[in-house]
Amino acid sequence: MKLPVLLLIYNRPSQTKRLLDILLKFNVKNIYISIDGAKNNDIDKQLSKNIEFIIKSYQKKIWKINRLKKNYGCKLAVERGINWFFKNVESGIILEDDCIPTKSFFLFCEKLLVKYKNSNVKVISGNNFLNNKISVKDHYYYSRFNHCWGWATWRKSWLIYDSKMKNWNKFKNSKSWNKYFANKIDKMYWEKIFDLSKKNYFDSWAYPWLFSIWYNNGCTIIPKYNLVKNIGSKGTHNSFNSNFIFNVKKLEKKFRHPKQFELNDKADNYVMKNFFRPKNFLWPTRFMYLLKMFISNPIFFIRISFKKIEKIL
Repeated sequence: MKLPVLLLIYNRPSQTKRLLDILLKFNVKNIYISIDGAKNNDIDKQLSKNIEFIIKSYQKKIWKINRLKKNYGCKLAVERGINWFFKNVESGIILEDDCIPTKSFFLFCEKLLVKYKNSNVKVISGNNFLNNKISVKDHYYYSRFNHCWGWATWRKSWLIYDSKMKNWNKFKNSKSWNKYFANKIDKMYWEKIFDLSKKNYFDSWAYPWLFSIWYNNGCTIIPKYNLVKNIGSKGTHNSFNSNFIFNVKKLEKKFRHPKQFELNDKADNYVMKNFFRPKNFLWPTRFMYLLKMFISNPIFFIRISFKKIEKIL
């Protein structure tokens, strides 16, 4: 497969090796790697050396490597890695080291990157979070949500990425903002998320990327089945949702495109309610969510709480 693939890597040598083995198994020809620098501690430095040792053993299979000179963290390292990637290619797949793709995912991206090159589609996702509750008759549907556990896009689409969310306040007060929500709670949730993102409360590029897509009237393609498994999702704000199914499934060979270009509101509303769970982040129901989190995993709760306090101080 000639479609370029970018691997975003940091301090997980075993996952890196596993992912490289999968790419070679699927005969991926154009592999790019961007590596965030090590933090200033012995453990991170050793993991960084282990990563370099693994990459060296695959050297002949990798096209280009982008080594960041210091540790930039989740947001800046990803931004820099993708910026570098699209200086070299016009379109391609982006995978973080904890995202395990299926062969169907590569074929899916390869086909749709060509079909939707000149459209409002900004992301081709490998993820489906419908939990087998919503039926999709075609091979994919159009969504407002850009799930990024394995995804593909074009250079010209990534150019709209607004890291600092410069136009957020303008967008929030426009008529266009209201069209993305089924109810007041959803709207309040995303206003809170984007307000905090603009203040750099989250070390995340994904929220500014979603804002950039919405601001530019874009959308995402979601596959009928989940095509990429995330093996590092423990610790995310959805990790306490043990009822969610993230298993992968192979797409049928007889490809079926949607007849109409319109968002699947039924699917999006399900994901909003059951995956994002906006009430968990809005008071007073946030209190019950935090209490449940503490009871389920007190060590994790205390660790995250200290990190947030340190950030404030």
